[in-house]
Amino acid sequence: MGRATIAQVARAARVSSTAISLYLHNRPGLSDATRERIARAIRKVGYVPRGRRNDSASKLIALLVEELPDPIFSETYSELVQELERHAHQGGYHIVLKPVGQQGDGRIEHLVAGGQMAGLIALGGGDLTDETLATLATLSTPLVLVDNYLVESSTHAVVPDNELGAYCVTRHLIDRGHRDVGIIMGPSKYKPLVDRLQGYLRAMVESGLLKTDLMQPPLSRALPNKGYLEMQALLARPHPPTAVFCVSDRAAFGALTALREVGLRAPRDMALAGFDNVSASAHSDPPLTTAHMPKREMGALAASRLLELIEHPQDKVPPLKLVLPTHLIVRETT
Repeated sequence: MGRATIAQVARAARVSSTAISLYLHNRPGLSDATRERIARAIRKVGYVPRGRRNDSASKLIALLVEELPDPIFSETYSELVQELERHAHQGGYHIVLKPVGQQGDGRIEHLVAGGQMAGLIALGGGDLTDETLATLATLSTPLVLVDNYLVESSTHAVVPDNELGAYCVTRHLIDRGHRDVGIIMGPSKYKPLVDRLQGYLRAMVESGLLKTDLMQPPLSRALPNKGYLEMQALLARPHPPTAVFCVSDRAAFGALTALREVGLRAPRDMALAGFDNVSASAHSDPPLTTAHMPKREMGALAASRLLELIEHPQDKVPPLKLVLPTHLIVRETT
């Protein structure tokens, strides 16, 4: 089969070749509906613009992230992104940050279809939805997911072992003698947090200790700090837990604040553990027991895998989900 042409795209999208040119060069004059139709047509016929692989744009890698009010790299992902950048630069590529909002972002498909990006790294999930990721996975531009994965589509992914890490944290609390172990859950739109919930459930069911009334759904958004309102809700129960697993360190910090405000301390009055091992967890008051997420290793592996896909497209590497081990770090909160 020959290379797909602009004329084929125009026929598939039912527009003129001029409209295709406007789209590829990101110029005004097209409605959102027309742009979306062109993007679908480009995917359908597999069109890749000529000559783009040899210009400076071909040395760019888009880092797709959920658009959040807080800086995404301030805590959980800072080390991971540093490794991504370091390995990309060593390979002669540059990282370009592309936040994606709640409604998705058609400009991402435009950048890809226009040949402006050599590869894509999608970090995390949330508003970076499965639908958006599945669409990007159908394009010819190499894609690697980090701290996320697709269930119904085979896509390269690098993730920590969230379920086993949460299982080990929960087992640690049980082994310390706690029988009323609660959990502060996270939003279900984040697969890592759902997997951590599964690890908690496995440990509690195996021990015959599961009490669903000690499972606290998320209440907080950006402010107040995650975990704060959830800990208040747990403390208001007739029989509060004696230990709580928080699905992230950030939620654990909010939970610690809620405990302090009512004169309680960890672990004297309640044991507390988190997940991620962000740098602040070693310096919280008291230092936080947590599960270590191998952030630097994840960044290095994701960058290496993407560079391999970019530089050796002929190898047809089958999609792999690389799962990196996590481990328990015991500190003073337990």
